[in-house]
Amino acid sequence: MILITGATGLLGSHLTAALLLQNKKVHALYRDKSKKENTKQILSYYTNDADKYFSQIEWYEADVTDYFSLQEAFTGVTEVYHCAGLVSFDENDSKQLYAINAEGTAHVINTCLGKGVQKFCHVSSVATLQVQTHKKYIDEFSVWKTASGNSSYAITKYRGEFEAWRGAAEGLNVLVVNPSLMLGAGCWGQSSTQLITQCYNGLPIYTEGITGYVDVRDVTTCMIRLMDENKFGQRFILNAENCSFKEVTHQLQENFGKPISRIKAGKFLLNVALVGDVLRCIITRKKPVITKNIIQAAQSKSYYDNTRVCKELNFQFRSIKESLTYVADLYKEHRR
Repeated sequence: MILITGATGLLGSHLTAALLLQNKKVHALYRDKSKKENTKQILSYYTNDADKYFSQIEWYEADVTDYFSLQEAFTGVTEVYHCAGLVSFDENDSKQLYAINAEGTAHVINTCLGKGVQKFCHVSSVATLQVQTHKKYIDEFSVWKTASGNSSYAITKYRGEFEAWRGAAEGLNVLVVNPSLMLGAGCWGQSSTQLITQCYNGLPIYTEGITGYVDVRDVTTCMIRLMDENKFGQRFILNAENCSFKEVTHQLQENFGKPISRIKAGKFLLNVALVGDVLRCIITRKKPVITKNIIQAAQSKSYYDNTRVCKELNFQFRSIKESLTYVADLYKEHRR
């Protein structure tokens, strides 16, 4: 029996769909009952029998921040994919980030150890990896560096990795995946899909920052194969291509038939936007759209090396152009 935490999120829903289509039995955790519709919708992208497969899921209401709520769901489970996590670059969310990404992972690991789980795949992030001196590309040997500029998101994801490796030291078969920015259909307007929504609604500015992108379908394929082939005790960067934000936003806008962003947002313009967003938050009491961490990410240039996973699995990632076209087509259907 396989258990998936975060089964109603973007990655968790796609992973659930992929496993069900392999006729595997799945325990799926959820916190908000209404979010189960995310999983059902994503199943419909894979099969015309979404209702049939959806009915095969064994759902459990549980919260990774509550150790005792996990116990029933983990009974009889042999494999766990830990996809639950909070993505936020708002430092006001630091306590919640720590509770979910760090303490939540500790609870999941302790439950696995107590229930005799045999295999564990921990979903981390490339945010925990930092470029090393005299190296252009970030690979699996890039180590964490404590610095004042590290976001709470990166810090808590790193702490989550620490808990996963602690589980390995206590006898659990663990592997860690570090996906770059995931492109996928469904869960529209949440997490990484916010970029898709913004490009559809109109995004006049662009930045020339560079980061890694990967199709969520490739992430699920790699995770399943790594678990099936027992690639434990290792971490794997899951990244298709390193692209500029300009390239990605322009590709999406072309797919949507929307005007191309013409205004280059440098440091000055981004900081002006930050001040304006702070004022908006004060007046409306809504969460910020722009933060210092987002500005830093928008301007930074990070290059990720996917050599290890490609060699280990003899795997080839989809091109980002293909992924963006696929996602844009489904989003247009969603908006009709």
